[in-house]
Parts: sequence; structure tokens; C-alpha cells
Amino acid sequence: MKLATLVRTPRPAHVFAADEGGLIYGRHGRQRDTLERVERQVMPSGWYQLGPVGVLQVERQPVADALAALLPQLDPRPNRASLVVPNGWVRYLVLDVEALPRQREEAEDVLRWRLKKLLPCRPEDVRMDYLPLDRAGRVFVELALDRPLAALEGAFETAGVSLGCIEPAVMALTALVPPEAQPALLVTVEDRTFALVLIAADRVLLARHKALPVDGARAGQQLSQELARTVAHAREQEELAGVLTLWLAPPDHPAAVAATTWAAGQDGVAVRRLTVGEGRVPALPPLPTLPLWAMLATSWAGTP
Repeated sequence: MKLATLVRTPRPAHVFAADEGGLIYGRHGRQRDTLERVERQVMPSGWYQLGPVGVLQVERQPVADALAALLPQLDPRPNRASLVVPNGWVRYLVLDVEALPRQREEAEDVLRWRLKKLLPCRPEDVRMDYLPLDRAGRVFVELALDRPLAALEGAFETAGVSLGCIEPAVMALTALVPPEAQPALLVTVEDRTFALVLIAADRVLLARHKALPVDGARAGQQLSQELARTVAHAREQEELAGVLTLWLAPPDHPAAVAATTWAAGQDGVAVRRLTVGEGRVPALPPLPTLPLWAMLATSWAGTP
């Protein structure tokens, strides 16, 4: 499932993913349901910094060095690519707006005016995408600081690669949730963080990204509490009746196991384990699972 109401352009066959350890490159197969090649270029830790509005700063030189080492290995060498970024780079809000203009530029002006009292920076300094919700006046907003994203784009542009869509991993992964499974709650868990995306009628209704405690038991408890709050919101505020399916990725993470246990005691909550199918991505144990799956999902044209 792609959230077609978000602004998207046709995706190139090439995709990069950024994480704390560096850059991952992937090339989609002709049918866009596999990654037929994956390469990794390590970068020094601390090449980016996070702040209260997601990514705060990107060091351009490490990115340029990584691309200089990586691109000569690729044939064909990409000139257009998508980019998957860590979930922590982006912030999400739901704003109440009485009337949103139809023209995009005017609508963004209205949203930026509403953000003035909510952000610790000038609204003009953020890059945003938005999605009107079914209810009149409610708008889902996805935003990040423009300057670090521009620095990243500049490093790629200098290397001869034009970046099209830049999206956080969890939003890319929504493409792997079967459309018939809605309403759905996508739950992604990494070492120290988790992200939730509530989906119904091909629309994102809510997204959250939070840190997890180091202790495994506490991490599972915190995730379960957040799931309870999110499901309550889905029932009471979004009026989602019937079965709500939790899609867990990766399915074997200890915190995901705790989420399965929690869901077993809830009425109207089902659990499914998100998978991409055998052979969809190369078997490369050193590489983290979620970035690979998110890279695959950027041009997904298969069936999990």
C-alpha cells in the first residue's frame, strides 16, 4: 500500500538509506519486488545530530566521502535515487485547521502560521508534507528542518545523484502493509526506539516515534503502554470499529514479543508479523533489517 494522497513522484530503481553507521545502497529488480544488489559504506559515528525538530545537523563531508567510495563500485551508476532516513529525523503533528486552502502554497502558509507556537524554531526553517484527514479541519503534518536535508541533498548532487523522495523508514514500510488489512497499526522496533503509524482508508491518521529503555522488560512495558494509548485513540478519537491489526517489524524483536503478549489480552486487536518474503532482499547479516525492508518498500510492487 502506498499512501497515494501524499505527494510522490515515480520512484527510480536506485535507493539509499542513511543510518548512524553510514550509507546503504540498493538497486531494485526490474519487477520492483526485490533488491537485487546492496552495498554498504561505513561512516564515522556522529555524522548527524538530532534536536527537538528531528535532525538538527548533517556533516556534509562524511557523506561526500562515503559517496566517493561507494559510487565507483556501481554499474550502472545512479543519477536519480530515493533516500530513506532514520525515523528520528522527522516529527509528526496533527493540527486543527478550520479551512485549508486548496492551493498547496497557500495551505503551507496556513500550516506554518499554526506551527509558530508549537516549534522551537521558525516555521520557515522546516520542510513539510501534509495530508488532510477525513474529518474537517484536521491535518496530519510531517516535518523536519530544511537546512540539514539541504546539506544532504547537496552532497548527493555534487556526486551526480539527484534525490527525489526523502522519507523516514517507518513511512516507507507502510507500503508493505496489505491494503485489505486496514485499519492497521504498523509497529517498528529498533534497538533503542520504536515507531507507530496508524492507517485507515489509505490515510495516515497518527504517527509516533519514541525512545525505549535499555532494560528489555521496561522496554516491553513501555511499548505495551504506548500501544494501549494508541488503540484507545483509534477507538475514541478516530472512531475505528472492528478489528485493528498490529503489524510488527521485525517480528522477532524482544519488545515486539511483549507487544504480542499485550495484544493477546485485548478485544478487537489482532497481531500479524510483517515480512517481505524469502529472497526479496540479499542475506547480509551485518546489515540491519528495517533499513533494508524500507529500501525495498520505496518502490514496492510485490505482495508480502
